[in-house]
Amino acid sequence: MKRLLVALLSSCALSAGASAATLPSCSMDGFDWRNDRVFAESRHPAVRNQRVERLICQTTEVYEPSAGGVRLRIQRAKVHQPAADGSAGVEESVNLYTVARVTQQGEEPVGRFLAAYDISRDKPFIDPQLAVVDGDPVLTLGRSVATAYRLTAAGIVPFDAHGWVPGARELAGPGLSVGQVRLTDFGRMAGYLAVFPLGSDDPARRTSALTDHKLLKAHLAFVDGRLAVRSVERVERAEIQDVEESAAIADSEETAEEARKRLPAGTEPCQMSGWSIDADPAGLNVRSEPSARGRVLGRVPPAWNAAGRDGDEGTNYRAEFDIAGYRDGWFFIRNIRAPGTDYGERYPRSRPQPYRGQGWVSARFVGAALANGGLPGGQLLQTPNQYAAVTPVTRQGEPISTGDIVQRLHACSGNWGLIEIEGARGWWNGICSNQVTNCS
Repeated sequence: MKRLLVALLSSCALSAGASAATLPSCSMDGFDWRNDRVFAESRHPAVRNQRVERLICQTTEVYEPSAGGVRLRIQRAKVHQPAADGSAGVEESVNLYTVARVTQQGEEPVGRFLAAYDISRDKPFIDPQLAVVDGDPVLTLGRSVATAYRLTAAGIVPFDAHGWVPGARELAGPGLSVGQVRLTDFGRMAGYLAVFPLGSDDPARRTSALTDHKLLKAHLAFVDGRLAVRSVERVERAEIQDVEESAAIADSEETAEEARKRLPAGTEPCQMSGWSIDADPAGLNVRSEPSARGRVLGRVPPAWNAAGRDGDEGTNYRAEFDIAGYRDGWFFIRNIRAPGTDYGERYPRSRPQPYRGQGWVSARFVGAALANGGLPGGQLLQTPNQYAAVTPVTRQGEPISTGDIVQRLHACSGNWGLIEIEGARGWWNGICSNQVTNCS
């Protein structure tokens, strides 16, 4: 499958030899988007019932996948409400896809459909794949997109590309934590789920974000129009791993190995920050080893209330530090900062001063906040991996998100923290110590 043209209608550079004029025209005429379920579900609940009078579209990319003697031309477009001057205004959280079959005589229109698109995260990554199954072309928009499309004589029929997952989970066997879909491959009629060892969300168990997870491969078939599982087997991640993913993993491993060289033996490298929640007025002990028997090297200062201005009560700050590693319930910390100094406050010299070296502090006395790790909010993962099983978590009816304070920071690996929040425990990508604004 080859992408023939990429020409974004933003400030991004056009592909070689292309110009905005080479993009095909795009129209919403004749498309019943007002009664489209995908469009309705894409809108925020607060505005879902508000009538939209008109939508306009702007083509962004064109693809021409082919398989089994079938060739398609797929036009992808962004969808907007028009501005007062008729130009593109508010962008909707959907893309419009116009599909045509390419023959020797020209193009035969097949149909159009809307697909959900997260504008804020620029997701999902679109890479259309085409296969012919039981005589019908089957189109997928990306490796793990949950909706696929059968191209029939009646038009484009969407179906659940992940409908096989419950059957695969039942056949997975004991001792496994079954994670998220990595790929549904209609060319091979196979589905792939990430699987991990059980217990990775247990603070007593050593877990690394670099652990090479396996895959559960499900052999698929269509039964009465739905995907069914014929059998499953365990396979290596390399079976579906692309060059980009391999390079990212190799880079992460190299970074972690360099970090380990600067840490005490047996320490899991981490890259985050936190603050002291120790109520001891003398401060939090920094020890020479990860043990309560370790020699006290110095202390992290206790919390301090910075005097307010114009009669306000002031602000209470906690001392912050970088977390470079973890082992057996202890964090290895560096770069300890006095309370408030990261926010322009003048910390008194008469108060306990921060230890200027590095050492170990008990995880029981370390707090932090959620940072933006690039993954969807409202969920913790059972393993420090983006494909792990998910536990939904809300706070006061809203999904947990960037800036929320954790109840406990149990462990860490790389950018991942094993946290407790709202009574749930799991891994979150991105932990920080910003006490004034949301961590970005």
